[in-house]
Amino acid sequence: MMPPAARFLIGLLAVVLLAWLYHGPLGNGARYIDRLDAEARQAVATGELPGIHVALQRRPLARVATLSGPADEFQRYGMGSQKGLTQMVGDVGGIGRVVWADRPHGGLVIPLLAEGIALSMLGYLIGLGIAWLVWGRERRQGYA
Repeated sequence: MMPPAARFLIGLLAVVLLAWLYHGPLGNGARYIDRLDAEARQAVATGELPGIHVALQRRPLARVATLSGPADEFQRYGMGSQKGLTQMVGDVGGIGRVVWADRPHGGLVIPLLAEGIALSMLGYLIGLGIAWLVWGRERRQGYA
């Protein structure tokens, strides 16, 4: 019989491998970024400002949109209920962060692959915890 720690690690490794296959070699990560890129371009087009370009990070794939082009502060960030380009692109479902190319933004960029692996591992651990609560505990016999 295999030790519980080995079974746990084999399951975790299988989840990581499946997440890597899904986002990497099978191309679903690139397709997701392509879809976000198209939706972000559409959001910029609704702003009707010429010369504004948007690109999602490709190396590594990440949900970070970078805007570039001639725009003043109001066009970039809006005011009150008037949305700027930053908010319009940020409203696209799936975009994690929006930055402007001429502003140093710093901050941590989490690759899409790392997000996928982390969420898969979290799902595995939650499922394992639920399974342990339902089937894994020793049952008490009677009221003691």
